[in-house]
Amino acid sequence: MVRVGLVGCGIISGMHLDAWAQVGEQARVVSVADIDPERAAAAAERSGARAVEVETLLADPEIDAVDLTLPHHLHREYTERAFAAGKHVLCQKPIAHTLDDADAMIAASQAAERTLVIAEATRYDALVPKARELVDSGAIGRPLAVQVSMNWWQGGEYLQTPWRFDVGLMGGGALVDGGIHYVDYLLHYAGLPVEISCFTRRVREAYAGEDLAFVQARHADGLLSALAISASSRHTPSYPLRVWGDEGSVIAERGRLVLRRERGEEETFELQHSGMLGPIRDFLACLATGGRPLSGGPEAWANLAYVHAAYDSAETGRVVRLDSPPTG
Repeated sequence: MVRVGLVGCGIISGMHLDAWAQVGEQARVVSVADIDPERAAAAAERSGARAVEVETLLADPEIDAVDLTLPHHLHREYTERAFAAGKHVLCQKPIAHTLDDADAMIAASQAAERTLVIAEATRYDALVPKARELVDSGAIGRPLAVQVSMNWWQGGEYLQTPWRFDVGLMGGGALVDGGIHYVDYLLHYAGLPVEISCFTRRVREAYAGEDLAFVQARHADGLLSALAISASSRHTPSYPLRVWGDEGSVIAERGRLVLRRERGEEETFELQHSGMLGPIRDFLACLATGGRPLSGGPEAWANLAYVHAAYDSAETGRVVRLDSPPTG
């Protein structure tokens, strides 16, 4: 059994704790830590773990892995501390708030010879491998373009956390926060582009940064892509993905994928979204086999590089090339 310590008992920690509870005898959260004793106590009660100081958690030789559900700007510090203590790390997305921090986290994982998985739940959506399978099989011919769009209304307790009102701590606005889920969705099919153009807008003062972003990109193989996200739209969340080919298309939303061929034929697939259970199962599989994760440091680094290039474009009003990583 893998013994897990969770650091950070804020909003997202509940999703992690509930997912850990579903893996049975494979793993168990034994300790939780937070700077707020009341939050730590609530998380301990929810999970059956004990609430301890973070120093105690990291020093515990019986803890094999650490789950970090912390603000973006703290990811590097606690990842490095966990690796220095000999633990494996599951870290909530995004990998970090700067590319320098992301580089350091990947380097620390390699130096410690420990696993780093970024909990990017969208990568583990059942639609992702199925849509990729269809595209790779040639079912839509040669892929020409990929479009991902997502709109939701962000509010409530989520926007009451003080660090989300500091762009320096967040690393940006909605694009680097909730929006990076859909960056990951796009890059899984299209890969990191060579050129990016982006426009952003701040519609509500509830966000420190942008809550609306439109990104267009060109990829090395000529593929074109578009990403549109809004965190200030009243709409039921879904995961709209479209991959257009010269012989058909794949269209996906949460739980449903449609393959359309050039003669009007359609095939529908009903699939389930695994939520946070996906990255946790992958994390445990990597610990058991020594394999590479589906959402590891390099994949999460690419997501963040895309976001930073988009921010560079929005700020300068220019097309940004990704021949070399944007500065973090």
